[in-house]
Amino acid sequence: MVKNLVVFDFDWSFVDQDTDRWVFEVLSTELRRTLQDRKSAGSQCMPDVVDQTMEDLFQAGFKKEQVLDALRILPVHPAMKRAVTSLKAKGETTFLCLSNSNQVYIATILEKHGLSNLFDQVITNPSHWDGDRLHIGRRLPADGPQHTCTIGCLPNMCKGDELDAWLAAHGGKDSFTKILYVGDGGNDFCPLLRMRQGDVACVRKNMELQARIEKEGEKVGCKVDVELWDQAWIIDEIFSKL
Repeated sequence: MVKNLVVFDFDWSFVDQDTDRWVFEVLSTELRRTLQDRKSAGSQCMPDVVDQTMEDLFQAGFKKEQVLDALRILPVHPAMKRAVTSLKAKGETTFLCLSNSNQVYIATILEKHGLSNLFDQVITNPSHWDGDRLHIGRRLPADGPQHTCTIGCLPNMCKGDELDAWLAAHGGKDSFTKILYVGDGGNDFCPLLRMRQGDVACVRKNMELQARIEKEGEKVGCKVDVELWDQAWIIDEIFSKL
């Protein structure tokens, strides 16, 4: 039986938004600006910065249900939903999520769209509620063992290491006929280097991942086939051929 593994980044890959920014954009322009000013160079926010700004949101009087409601109105494109549900229904594909978002954000969005059972596992940053305050932590805590990635992954998570560990726990690469990775950001580059010739990277056009592949891919031995996309219907088209 053909057995595929589809690995999704979440922000700007599964959904057409950055979840860390979305909550503040919905609830407070002032705090959205605060997040922008605090975040480090590059397109990704460290969870520490998001957590700090969530404290500001709490101090400003925003409640748990307001945060959850903001997440519930974040759309999943109908074509993306069709792409994943149609492929999952065939029974030959395992879905994995590797994301720099957090557990509460992703679980809330998936539940709202009836997709809670899509992913076999969601590997992301931990988060939990303490009353109306959402706490967001690091996948790799700052005071614990750190990854040794030299490819440029964020300190809180090496997606390449995470993919390797997941594969090792599920029979290895050879258990899957094909691995597809859907991503957009610079931290999605590392897992592509753990994939084989014939595997596929579905790379969002004009984003950081495309730039890294074009600049560094050949030099560091990136072997995957690259499919560029910029709209969800193209993912649906790619998945329909599996």
